[in-house]
Amino acid sequence: MLLDPSVLRPIQYHKEQEQLINKTQSQMMSNVLTTGDRQIYSLIDRLMGSKRKWPLSGPNNGPLPSAVPKEELRVRNFMESCVFKAGISCVGGCVIGVGLGVFTASIDPMSTIQTSRPGEIPTLKDVWREMKARSIGYAKNFAIVGLVFSTIECNIETYRAKADIKNGTYAGFVTGGLLGFRAGLQAGVLGALFFATFSTAVEYYLMYHY
Repeated sequence: MLLDPSVLRPIQYHKEQEQLINKTQSQMMSNVLTTGDRQIYSLIDRLMGSKRKWPLSGPNNGPLPSAVPKEELRVRNFMESCVFKAGISCVGGCVIGVGLGVFTASIDPMSTIQTSRPGEIPTLKDVWREMKARSIGYAKNFAIVGLVFSTIECNIETYRAKADIKNGTYAGFVTGGLLGFRAGLQAGVLGALFFATFSTAVEYYLMYHY
């Protein structure tokens, strides 16, 4: 049974129009895309087929993003890693501890500063020795707190695959418990509750008011 030529003409016309549209889109895309974009679209075209209709613009009708250099990806991945975050928190806690130690030593009464001989007026050397000892002590404590909290929070965020206020709450609870259990069970429970509340308040402020 032979088909009527009048029936085949619309089908052939439709195919010609589709080929013309695809050719026009390819020409337009070649003028817009960079070399990295063409490589990406070529790979996706091999995986998904040649019938996909590619967009001519990016989000909000902006230009299509180009391929990100490998060096930039390495730096970005390193800055988002738990090791980097823990290191930054440790250094930040150390700096805060040094400042707090200097501040507390400078406002305390002179009678609380230890001297070489009891009853003597503290000299500048005695004050400096007191500031140094307090700064080192506070720096160690705050550095440990920052390191433990940041490490736990980063691992919780990685496990949950979410970045919300609960990560800080969970991390504060675990950190407070670990640090408080050194002084006993009651201190551990109170430390966990206090640290969880404090972490939640800080996360809430940074998330919604900063």
